[in-house]
Amino acid sequence: MSDFRYGFTGGFDSVQNIKASGADFHELNLGGIYKLSEEELDSLIASTETGCCFEATNCMFPGEYKITVDNADYEKAADYLDTALYKAKKLGVKIAVMGSSAARNFPEGVSYDTAFERLVFFLKTYVAPLCEKHGIVCALENLSYGESNILNTIEESLKVVEAVGSPWVKILVDFYHFGYNKDSFDSIRKAKDHIVHIHIASVVNNRQYPAPDDGEDYAVITDLLREIGYDKREARISFEARTPEGKTFPQCAQESLCVFKNL
Repeated sequence: MSDFRYGFTGGFDSVQNIKASGADFHELNLGGIYKLSEEELDSLIASTETGCCFEATNCMFPGEYKITVDNADYEKAADYLDTALYKAKKLGVKIAVMGSSAARNFPEGVSYDTAFERLVFFLKTYVAPLCEKHGIVCALENLSYGESNILNTIEESLKVVEAVGSPWVKILVDFYHFGYNKDSFDSIRKAKDHIVHIHIASVVNNRQYPAPDDGEDYAVITDLLREIGYDKREARISFEARTPEGKTFPQCAQESLCVFKNL
């Protein structure tokens, strides 16, 4: 039996396929959860009784909620998050991933240092208290330089987490973005006590699902995660990837789970 627990990111139309894959959990979009009616939410809750559960979410803030701009409307963003986390908690969500590049990217005219200060302020003043209220941890996601102009490396994420100083704001390591940015494994070792979630996709194959003999050495990742003791915690790993032409999601899911459960 694997010492990690595996899930897949996907929308509401993926619920049955992810259940059937044998995954341990399903990672939904938090903005999508926010839009659910109470009836739709109850129906989704009922679906967990016979299959994998909803333990994580991604895309914490839709792009309309700007965090690092001048005169940011933090109250509006906080109202959205309060409702979204309330609904996510009813689904059993434990981790809310904050990638949200469109929300966190700072515009021309705003310096990196100012954006950093605003991000820390927002996380400390609004996000951390709301996460504590609902019992869901915010996991900051490192994103590629092509997608975001802040929080690209694990070192940056660690600096933010330390500045916020809350157990409710931690770190996700996305190994696709990590590899794309040529980040350092030592940064993961330094941040080990704050890492609460993992995303996986192939770097060399343009973010496809992991597959046998696809040119990646995934054992490097699992060995590192064991080294830092991640396997001794809740040990969730989500496959956040794309289905290549000529394959179906069920095929990709089977291959990815087979690859990782044998490492």
